[in-house]
Amino acid sequence: MTKRKWGLEGTPFLLFLFVLCLSSFHLTASCGWSQERAAVNPGKKLIVGIIHDPPYIIKEQGGQWSGINVDIWKAVAQDMKVDYEFKEMTFENILNALEKNQIDLSIDTFFVLAEREKRIDYSTVLGYNKLAVATLPGKISHPWWIAVETLFSWGNMKILGILCFSLFVLGMILWLIERKNNPDYFGGNTVKGIGSGIYWVGSTLTSGVCIGVSLKSFAARALGLAWMFLCAVALSALIASLTNAIYENRTNIGLVADEQLRRMYLGGVKGSAESIVLPKLGGKYKLYKEEEDALNGVLNGEVEGFLYDAITLHYYEGNDYKDKIFVHPTGFKRFFFGFGLPKNSPIAKKVNIAILSLMERPDWAYILKRYGLQENFESIQFPFHKKASKHTK
Repeated sequence: MTKRKWGLEGTPFLLFLFVLCLSSFHLTASCGWSQERAAVNPGKKLIVGIIHDPPYIIKEQGGQWSGINVDIWKAVAQDMKVDYEFKEMTFENILNALEKNQIDLSIDTFFVLAEREKRIDYSTVLGYNKLAVATLPGKISHPWWIAVETLFSWGNMKILGILCFSLFVLGMILWLIERKNNPDYFGGNTVKGIGSGIYWVGSTLTSGVCIGVSLKSFAARALGLAWMFLCAVALSALIASLTNAIYENRTNIGLVADEQLRRMYLGGVKGSAESIVLPKLGGKYKLYKEEEDALNGVLNGEVEGFLYDAITLHYYEGNDYKDKIFVHPTGFKRFFFGFGLPKNSPIAKKVNIAILSLMERPDWAYILKRYGLQENFESIQFPFHKKASKHTK
């Protein structure tokens, strides 16, 4: 009787516990759903860190933003169905804001570097680029002038000197042998005779035969045959050597070597990829707050060159700094880049899915082609013929 009474009275209590647990589960699920919805920002706008960094991000005179990354982000935001607002910051402040989770992401171009991986997360890779160096025109020799300097280098001049000496010696030997037996070509005064010998040796060197001058004596013909055989072997070796040199160096014409960069006083931008590369290079350098400060430092003679992203430097070379700077490639490896996100960002997965979805559509190729770029941000030619409007700092 007691057990039955306890069971009847406990039933409402058990029912109450069941309803409470069910409500808690529903509340937890609702909170999780709400947090997930908040992560994609239905209630409040995403804060997107941004900086004038052409041609990726360009601030127009009216305050509007354009550029490659802006076009990509607009397509991504539309796919994610989120609202956002741009917050203009310096690059260093963007890194700090991402690290402290004060902004939701930045659409500036972030090279994937070990030092940055400790501070922020990246979106899926958008493409890759290399570092280049901007200098005053004529500061570093033009590629064609470098080729001329190589051709007339001291080593090549020594070879040419040895060749001219050999032509003279062999020409004189042929004259001594042939002057009695072959007076038609090697007779007369000494200068004419030696000249005929040099002409024969030079002609066989370049073409393998000599038309107009013939050898008659056995000794001269034997020497001539040995000379032609030697020429054939030497020319084959020379052609093979030049072919190999051209093959190995065809992509390095005009390339500024690390050793040459090490001897230059270079400028960079605080917090950028080259600000990490420059100390490792081992030379003197100075870091500026913004790109244009570093470029003006080159123009004013504060630094000899500005080491930076090649696409950006080529943009400046064709627009705001046209005919004022010249951009040279360097031997640094490619750097991959993407958008910047705070560590463990709740929107990272959705951003990456939207980017990959964009890459799978024709829109991706259309956006890059609009800026003269190929699929992986490989530069073709920037179609900017008008000077870009400068932003207000």
